[in-house]
Amino acid sequence: MENFNFYQPTRVHFGAGRLNEVGAVVGKYGKKCMLVTTTNEEAVLRPLYDRVKGLMAGAGIEVVHFDKVVPNPTIVGIEEAIGIVHAENIQVVLAVGGGSSIDTAKSICLFHGAGKVDWGEVFSSYTDPFAEYESPSPVNLPLIAVPTTAGTGSELTQAMVISDQEHNDKECIFHDKAFAKEAIIDPELMRTLPPRMTAITGFDAFTHAFESYLRDCASPYTKMIGLRAMGLIIDTLPRLVNDTGNMELRERMAQAAMFSGISLGNAAACLPHPISEIVGGVAPRLAHGQCLATLYPQFLRWQSTQSVEKCADVARLFDPALAAADDAAAAARLSELMVDFLQRVGLYKSFEELGLTEDELKEAEACPVFNFLPFAPKDVMVGILHDSFRF
Repeated sequence: MENFNFYQPTRVHFGAGRLNEVGAVVGKYGKKCMLVTTTNEEAVLRPLYDRVKGLMAGAGIEVVHFDKVVPNPTIVGIEEAIGIVHAENIQVVLAVGGGSSIDTAKSICLFHGAGKVDWGEVFSSYTDPFAEYESPSPVNLPLIAVPTTAGTGSELTQAMVISDQEHNDKECIFHDKAFAKEAIIDPELMRTLPPRMTAITGFDAFTHAFESYLRDCASPYTKMIGLRAMGLIIDTLPRLVNDTGNMELRERMAQAAMFSGISLGNAAACLPHPISEIVGGVAPRLAHGQCLATLYPQFLRWQSTQSVEKCADVARLFDPALAAADDAAAAARLSELMVDFLQRVGLYKSFEELGLTEDELKEAEACPVFNFLPFAPKDVMVGILHDSFRF
């Protein structure tokens, strides 16, 4: 008999045009809302933010717009937003954007009532994806998440990635009270995402499904939806990068990212993600999904010898002709199949090509986090990072 846990408390509204329901969804939780986004000076996003504000106004909801989210969201930004929550008596938070906006909003909702936050204690305490923690705030603010990328899955997970710029650090924390109350996943909002960001966010979704599939705690649910997510991404992402306005492909990728997020929230990631966050800590200009893409060929050369059956399963998604091959032979092909996939979506780039300096590489390799990661021996993990610097 197999024992497992599964938890997904977020109510999902999926489909083209579902953003039109945002006023009704947010209105269930309050009439004064903080809208959390990146800057509204970005011309491509301003019409979306204006549309959201109009829909909220039509539902009788007052909006306070916090538009200072940055990639790799920072403690400083989160604390500034929490100050506005108190000053404005905010009742509900609406995040519209990618993982940075949603992670910022999660942190606001979770810590708004915690007083002076000891972030060092937060980073060292909230490390277990599956723990049931006491909330740091007496009452959490409700969060509604509206993703504009098909990638992070943050709208359906308990994870938050936060940067501590003072210490050049980037940490992933987990809290079971951080799940969004509801998520509106509207593929139409992803239509204007340019090809490179489509590829970067789409590959991030692939890694969530793959890494959660590898975990020992993977359940029949996460394995099933993880395989479905990977199959969708392998088939869809190369075509979508070359046809970004195709709404059928956008819908398939949005579904895949949703499935990946649910799988990630229940089985978690493994080795590539903390290495990517280490690199992101020393070089925050590098996109998380691109860092993962850079690490994956070297990672798979090692992982395919450790998880032969599961890596063979995924290799067969890339190449159905491997159905007749034994597991060892199929798994051994996975790294080269990944290289081909990354080339087709434009992400096969070494860290050196991306502009990481040798000094930054040395700083990343010396990160003490490697001493505590459970996924592989330290020399293996540092070796994967080193060998990804120059192909």
